[in-house]
Amino acid sequence: MARLQPQSKTVLAWGLWLATFACCAAGLVVTLAVTRPLTVGVLADGAIYALAFPLGYATVGLVLGLRRPANPIGWLYAASGLCWSSIIPLAPWVDLLFREHRPLPLVAQLAAMASELLWAPAVAFGVTLPALLLPDGRLRSRRWRVVVVAVVAGITMFLGAGLLAGTTSGTPVPVGNPLGLAGAPLAVATAIAYTGLGLHFASLPAALVCLLLRFRSSRGVERQQLRWVVAGAGAAVVLLLLPLSELLGSWKDGVAVLCVPVSVGVAVLRYRLWDLDRLVSRTVTYALVTALLAVPYVLILPAATRLAGGSGSLAVAAATLAAAALFQPLRRRVQDLVDRRFNRRRYDAARTVDRFAVRLRDQIDLDALRAELLAVVDQTVQPTQASLWLRAPAATRPSR
Repeated sequence: MARLQPQSKTVLAWGLWLATFACCAAGLVVTLAVTRPLTVGVLADGAIYALAFPLGYATVGLVLGLRRPANPIGWLYAASGLCWSSIIPLAPWVDLLFREHRPLPLVAQLAAMASELLWAPAVAFGVTLPALLLPDGRLRSRRWRVVVVAVVAGITMFLGAGLLAGTTSGTPVPVGNPLGLAGAPLAVATAIAYTGLGLHFASLPAALVCLLLRFRSSRGVERQQLRWVVAGAGAAVVLLLLPLSELLGSWKDGVAVLCVPVSVGVAVLRYRLWDLDRLVSRTVTYALVTALLAVPYVLILPAATRLAGGSGSLAVAAATLAAAALFQPLRRRVQDLVDRRFNRRRYDAARTVDRFAVRLRDQIDLDALRAELLAVVDQTVQPTQASLWLRAPAATRPSR
């Protein structure tokens, strides 16, 4: 990518995204044409898949390709989205042929084979290789080139031998393979496909270990970038584990999938990196406050109901007002505790400013005030250089 001209990189980035979008649009057209019965649930599932995998990764890849073209992570995301989307256009038609037990023509057989094999490069481009290159697009050291070679070799072996052997992930492809071999060549191709699959699976935990080691040794801006990645991965795990299906429905998995590429995009672009502490502290604060307010509300409501003599509306209003009255003091107390744990820099700066405000009321020495003010600015803002200019009083100004 470094040898391409900026205009060529822009055209390539948009071309990859438009190709992904075209595949998703073609899949929608085929779905509308062949799927019966066509329900809202079918369209919703297709939209979730398209937004989470192809378009989600392709959009992050487009933004990174336009804003950080020298970083290969954006191009890897764009390639991952294109791999996910390439199986979409013919998938509804192939599914229809399977359900109706009709013979598959050559194009349908190749499409079925592609859907069984293309997940491997999509995962490698979207997860394994970006984990090795985060956040600056370079390997942690030359020793990790072995993992990159393993990823590339594993994908190549799995795709090439898988097409010839007609096997994927240890199970035969449920369609006739027009490219399949027989006899001894089939045994060789199968062994190569399994070897490539093993390399592919082994490289993923190795890439995650590389990311963990880089996070432990990171400092400064790189530390903030990797914290965003860790936060995105943590949010994805929480969404996948928590029982939120009734609240979010099938969108839960789509949101979880998008957490990682979006957080990686923020980290690579370095956009508002220092707001992560504030975001985490606010999330933890309101989660704790909501949980704590539920307890007094539940305790107050039965008592208010009995006192109101069966007046349900009055009891509910009284309980709501009592909970609202407790909210602000409780929120401030919890916010103070959370800031002390998650946002220590903001907490220390606030305490420093408060102490300076107390001393300011009793300070009458201008030179001492100037020194204290510069010290407070240095502790809270931490500028590279600070100076204070005080305008002389009107009585002492030189006359013109």
